[in-house]
Amino acid sequence: MSDRTILVAYDASPDAERALRWAVDEAVRDDMRLVVATIDDASTSLWGGDIWLRDPEQVTHAERLLGELGVEATIERRSGNVTGTLLELAESASMVVVGSRGHSGVAEAAIGSVSQHVARHAPCTVVVVRAPKRRDAGRIVVGLDGSPTSAAALDFACLRAERTGELVVGVHGWRVHTPSTDVWRGEAREISTAVEDKEVLVAESVAGVREAHPDVVLVTEAIPVPPGDVLVDASAGASLVVVGSRGRGFFTGMLLGSVSQDVLRRAQCPVAVVR
Repeated sequence: MSDRTILVAYDASPDAERALRWAVDEAVRDDMRLVVATIDDASTSLWGGDIWLRDPEQVTHAERLLGELGVEATIERRSGNVTGTLLELAESASMVVVGSRGHSGVAEAAIGSVSQHVARHAPCTVVVVRAPKRRDAGRIVVGLDGSPTSAAALDFACLRAERTGELVVGVHGWRVHTPSTDVWRGEAREISTAVEDKEVLVAESVAGVREAHPDVVLVTEAIPVPPGDVLVDASAGASLVVVGSRGRGFFTGMLLGSVSQDVLRRAQCPVAVVR
């Protein structure tokens, strides 16, 4: 594979089919190679040995769907741990696409364990696909916080908007604390000061972006609402939410930031996690 490759995980589940359709659209629009990974899951049992969960129809289903969509793709059939195998294949891909849930015993979970682990550990952009609340949404929402991965997310969103013609909405949210008294000055801190500071941060985050992407309509919002909540709310009217893998938080050493995890769990449209 190459860095012009989209890798999509397929297990014949409804969410996997949705992910494959999303990946096909992306590959056709961007003229990228598409690789479909079907993996026979092998898990070690408590008594030793391996438990093999095989679905002989996975490849057949994938081939049929690709034929209906009129696209060519490479189908990689592997055996092993699903997450580990996807991460191995992701080493030579520029994007990994997965469904939010696959065939598992915890189908009620908001996001499957495979999606969580791939989003956390993959070396490239990961897109977790779920049905958008609004199918006619014409906007890409991107989280802004001034971090390097936030800048990468904004660039990803603008590059995509250049190809799709969508509006890009850069959103910055923050948790508002109850105003307290400055013990040194004996004066209440002003909420308006925090708003002004956040607006400066947003302006700095998009500095030069409009010049770099002159054909993209970019608007920004600074909203005094926790960032996870504001992005999830915005996702209801978006075709895609784009977040950086880590932001400016107390746990910047985490492989996947808390806001990114929150958005992955609760978003109402596909989510791209950019590194």
